Amino acid sequence: MDWRNRAVCGGSRAWLFFGPDGETAAERARREARAKAVCASCPVRGECLDYALAHHVRKGIWGGLNERERFRERLRRSRTEAGHASHGGRDSRGMR
Repeated sequence: MDWRNRAVCGGSRAWLFFGPDGETAAERARREARAKAVCASCPVRGECLDYALAHHVRKGIWGGLNERERFRERLRRSRTEAGHASHGGRDSRGMR
């Protein structure tokens, strides 16, 4: 079964995850907080975030993160992978 079929956000709440043009900063903060609360209880939050990061999704809340947060997470993951690769696939303890 596709992870999207198990996502809590399905249905008529797309507006909650994708804000309208002209949304004020305060409106955006309130909407995003509500969307992230939905994500917090979602059984496929990790798969959703992985999908958004792998496909460079730019808009909306995915896996509980907004656009800026996903950008930072993508950087964090790429640094982690680069560090792991530079140690011959071993972590800082020398473990694979």
